[in-house]
This record gives sequence, structure tokens and C-alpha cells, in this order.
Amino acid sequence: MTYYHRSEMQAAGRSRTVGGLLGVAALAAIVVTLALVQLRTRGTDVVSGISIADHRARARVEDRPAPAFTLPTLDGSGTISLADLRGEVVVLNFWASWCGPCRAEAPHLQATWEEYRSRGVRFLGVNHRDDRAAARAYEDEFGITYPSVFDPSGQLAFSYELIGLPTTFVIGPDGRLVYGFTGKIDRGIL
Repeated sequence: MTYYHRSEMQAAGRSRTVGGLLGVAALAAIVVTLALVQLRTRGTDVVSGISIADHRARARVEDRPAPAFTLPTLDGSGTISLADLRGEVVVLNFWASWCGPCRAEAPHLQATWEEYRSRGVRFLGVNHRDDRAAARAYEDEFGITYPSVFDPSGQLAFSYELIGLPTTFVIGPDGRLVYGFTGKIDRGIL
């Protein structure tokens, strides 16, 4: 094999390597673009990493203490602490006005609240990473009469290990999480 023939083969090999690297880079760019489009269409809250759970709620058994909190009420009338509700069954619903599935479940939650409040079941909403005015308008639109707390930072979602909105928990009188539901609640679920 001559020197010139060997050089041509080495150049061809480098050309294939560069072409292969460019192909891999192009493929990676396509994958990243598709992933970003998917996140946008699913409505992931990119800042907190909580996705929109646009499906019928799925129940899971929980058995751990409910993380304590004290947060301001959405209407600005004071604060609500989970400790204040100890001894009662609490339905704790994480929602946001910008969450489509939250909007879909709102009438069902209100109807369930109306049915169970005389039996001593307390409902409490947790408004997640929202604008207070938009959240108040949401409550007015859906006629929500149970109280909600305002959590514009979304910190409580981390304490409760949320993966999606809406998420609803049932907390027993002993302050322990009993059930968790990620996705849209309807009257047949609770």
C-alpha cells in the first residue's frame, strides 16, 4: 500500500467519523426539541417539575404523617394550619387556576364537599404557584365554598411529594395520610 493510498483511507475514515458525530448531534437536537414540545403540551410546571395529570385520578394507599403547614388563606382572612384540623378527616386538594384537569374536577369536589361537610369531613384547597387574583376568580367561577390556602412558591407540593396536578389526599383524624389521588377527581372516586 502506498503512502498516498494510506492517506486517502485515513481521510475517508475521518470524514466518516465527523459525519457520524454530526448525525448524532442532529439526532440529539431532534430528541431535545421533541421532549420540550411534549413538556409544553402536557403542561409541566417546568419550575417545580410538577406535571399536569390529565387523567382520571388513581388512588394509592398512603401511610405516613401528613406534613405540617401553616399558610395564608386565599381570601386573605388569616391563616390555616393543618394542626388546627387534627381530629377531623381532611380532604386536601392541590390545584391551580391554570391547570385544565383542576378546572374539570372543581365542580365534583364542590359537590362532594356539600354532601360530606355535615358529616364532619373538612375540605381544604391548596392553591399551587398561582396568581392570587386568578385563583380567586377560579373559586368564583366554580362556586367553591370550602377554604383554600395560598402557596405561591409551591413549597408545600415538595413536602407532600407531588408529581402532578391535581393531587388530592385524604388525611385521617390522627394526622396521617390515608389515600392519595393524582389526576382528576370525580364524585365516584371520593
